[in-house]
This record gives sequence, C-alpha cells and structure tokens, in this order.
Amino acid sequence: MASIVDAFEESLQDNHAIFKIVLYTIPLYYSIHLLMEKISSGYFVFIAVMTSILLLGFALKCSQNVRSGQNAVLPSFNIFGVFFEGLKGIIALLPMLIISVIVEHFASEMLANYFSDMLLNVFIWIISGLCASLVYTAYILYAKRFKITDAYNFGLISKYCVDILLAVIFMKIKLIFIDLLLLLPVTYVIWLFFGIPHPIAIFFWCLIGVFNLAMIGHYLSQVGYEIIEVSENDD
Repeated sequence: MASIVDAFEESLQDNHAIFKIVLYTIPLYYSIHLLMEKISSGYFVFIAVMTSILLLGFALKCSQNVRSGQNAVLPSFNIFGVFFEGLKGIIALLPMLIISVIVEHFASEMLANYFSDMLLNVFIWIISGLCASLVYTAYILYAKRFKITDAYNFGLISKYCVDILLAVIFMKIKLIFIDLLLLLPVTYVIWLFFGIPHPIAIFFWCLIGVFNLAMIGHYLSQVGYEIIEVSENDD
C-alpha cells in the first residue's frame, strides 16, 4: 500500500535534499511576494505561470525518479531542465484538464435542471472528483515514461480512475496531518519572535509547499505502480 511516510522520508534522504527544496522554493516565494505587494498584474501573471511550469516539472521528475527506481527522488539543481520537463508536462496534460473542466461544467449544468440545491451540490462534488481523477490518472500514466500518448490511454484511465481517486483522497488526508506536524510548531516559534505574517514565515510555508510536491510526486508514483502496473501484470 502506498505510504506517505516513505514519501516523506525518501524525499529528505537525497544528497543535498534541503538545498534542492530551498532552490525550488525561491521562485514560489517570489511569486507570493509579488502577489502580496500587488505588483503589476502582467508581470505577476508571467512569473506565476513560469513558476507553475517549473513546479509541475519538479513534481513530475519526482514521480519519474521513483517509478524508474532512481537513487534520488528530487530532481537535479538544473532548473532549466526541470522547467523544460514541466513545459512538456503542460503540453501533455493541459488537454485532459480542459476536457475534464468541460465535462464537469456541462454535467453540472444538466443536473441543475433535475435536482434541488442540496442534492445538486452532492452530485457536483462527485462529478468534480471523477473529473479530477481523469487528470490524476493521466498524470500518473504520463510520469512513467514522459510519453504524451500514455496520458491518453483512455482504456487504462477509465479502468483505474476511481481507484486513483480514492488513493488521492487518502493521500490528501495523510498530507494534512504531516503538514500540521511540520507547520504548527515552526510557525508558532516564528510568530513568537517575528510576528505573522513575516517573510521568514512566508518562505517557510512556501518551502513546505514545495516539499509537499515532492511527497505528492513520490506518492502518486507508488499509487501508479500498485494500482495500474501490478494489476496489468497480473492480468
């Protein structure tokens, strides 16, 4: 069974793991700084998009490294190579994301004609989860070999997306507990000495966000192996 503890420990056991996480935290912190300072929207959007692509590449490389049995979980210090992988990931996964959003929108619009607000909200949550599971499954399939065609293997996506959704829900619950253990004590100390918000606190929160991406990439790779690869080999 996929283990968030393994994802936590192995993401920190790389050589220079802390330095790598700090390196990829800097662009995220800068984006948050621009947002808080209300810097010109065009420049902020550009930096935010570049940062998002970089961090997608970061997560994808973590997933691929685990899936291919590499000694390291985290990507290298070569942020340009990681950015390029993130750009390829956007090209590979954005169409699936758009398809999922369109399906969710039209399904919600259709159901709105037949159900009350309470039931409608329940169905919207279910539809949103299922549509999100399409993207997660496509991500897992793509991250194995970085082949765009893998992300659109609709046979595997339809077969395993519900199992992937359940695994992702459990992953998020586990991450909440880990984040609480990491965030609360350190944030409390920062609050005592510097107050909140403070640049140190914001940088630390961004650092935990990047570390979360490493754990998510690791965990999704485990899920892909256990749910898809093992099942396909058994068949």
